[in-house]
Amino acid sequence: MNGIKKILAVILCILMTAMLLTPALAADVDVSRPAKAHVSFNKDGKLTILQVADIQDDISLDPLAKRAIKLAVAKAKPDLIVLSGDNIAGYSCKTKSAGKLAIKEYMDLFERLGIPVAMVFGNHDDDDTPYTKLEQIEQYETYDCFIGCAGVVAEKTVGDNHTINAGTYNVPIFESKDSDKVVYNIWCFDSGNYNPDPDYGGYGYVLPEQVEWYVQKSNELKAANGGEVVNSIAFQHIIPPQIKDALKEVPEGTEGAVSFAGSWYTLPDDVDKTTNWLSEAPCPPNTSFAPGYAQVDAMLEQGDVKAIFVGHDHINNYVVPYHGIDLGSSAGITFSSYNDEHRGFRVITVDKNDTASYETYTLLVNDLMADSPADTALMKVRAFFEKIGDFFEDLWNKITAVFKK
Repeated sequence: MNGIKKILAVILCILMTAMLLTPALAADVDVSRPAKAHVSFNKDGKLTILQVADIQDDISLDPLAKRAIKLAVAKAKPDLIVLSGDNIAGYSCKTKSAGKLAIKEYMDLFERLGIPVAMVFGNHDDDDTPYTKLEQIEQYETYDCFIGCAGVVAEKTVGDNHTINAGTYNVPIFESKDSDKVVYNIWCFDSGNYNPDPDYGGYGYVLPEQVEWYVQKSNELKAANGGEVVNSIAFQHIIPPQIKDALKEVPEGTEGAVSFAGSWYTLPDDVDKTTNWLSEAPCPPNTSFAPGYAQVDAMLEQGDVKAIFVGHDHINNYVVPYHGIDLGSSAGITFSSYNDEHRGFRVITVDKNDTASYETYTLLVNDLMADSPADTALMKVRAFFEKIGDFFEDLWNKITAVFKK
C-alpha cells in the first residue's frame, strides 16, 4: 500500500512540476470561445471579413452610422466582422452605465444581423472612463454573435503610469463548417492606449507578454499543421512604428506629403493613389521607442502574418508593403469624431486555395448611401452643419488667440 502511495506521490509531483514549468501565459488565454465559434471558409471557399474601424461614439450611436453599418453588411456579405478599436468614445462615457449603453448601441445591431463579431480595443475605449476593458469584455461576451475573449492580459507600470492591454487572442479559421482542420488564422491584438514610459510618450504598443504569446501560439498552429506555417492576418488599432520605413520619404513641400516623425512622407510610388490615400500623418508608438518594433519583428521571423490592418487614423486608407507584411490603415466610420468624405469600411477576402494572399477594397459610406435620396439628403445636411461647426470653432480659436497675446 505504501508503495502505491509513493508511486502516486511521484506522479503527482511530476504533474505539478509540469504545470509549473508550463508558461502561465498560455493558461491565461481562453481560446474556447473563438474555437467554438468555428468560423470557416464558406461553401465557395472564400472568407470575407468586414473591418469596422473607429465607431467612437457614446451612449447614442449616430443613426447615419447605424445605417452605414447595415448597408455595408448587405453589400459585403461578410463571414466575419472585426471591430478594430475605438469602438466607443471612453471620454464621453463618464459612468459605467454610459459605457454599457454605448456598446449596446452597436452590439444589439450586430446581434440582429447574426454575423460573428471579433473585437480589439483602441486607445479611446477605456480613455477617461471608469468602465474598464475587462468589464467591457464581459459585456461583449453576453452577445451570442461575439466570438472574442479576454485572452492575454498584459500590464506595464512606469512610475505612476500604468497601462493594461486586454483582449489579445486568435480566431482559428477552419477549412469548412464540417471540418476540424485549421487552415487560416486571425490575430487580434490590443495595441494599448498610451505609452506609460514618460521618456518617450506617444501611443501604445503590443507589450512583450503579448508578443511571447503570439510566438507560442504561432508555433502551436505550425506544429498542428504538419510543420507548415498557418497563414494569417492581424487586426489591431494602432499601426506599428515600422510604417515610418514603409512609406516614401520625400522633400518638404512635395504635393500630398504629410509631416511625420520629423520628415515628410507620401505613399510609395507603386501604390494606387485612387484607392489608397494618406490624408494625415500616421500615429504609431513613438518611432524612437525600440520595444514598439518587437511585434512586427517577431512576425517577420515567424513568417505567418501576411498583413496587419489597423484603424486609429480616421482619414487614412492604404495598404503598403513592409518586408513581406502589408501594413493596412483603414478609414474610420465615425460620425462623432473627426472625419471627411472618406468614411468607409474595409473588406478583405481570402481564398482557401491561396491563403498566402488576399484581396481588399473599401466601401465608402457616401457610395453606399448614393442610391437612397433620403440617406443622401441626410448626409448633405450633416455636412452643412459640420462646416458651420468648423467655422465657429475656427472663429473661437482666433478670438482666444487674440486675448492670449
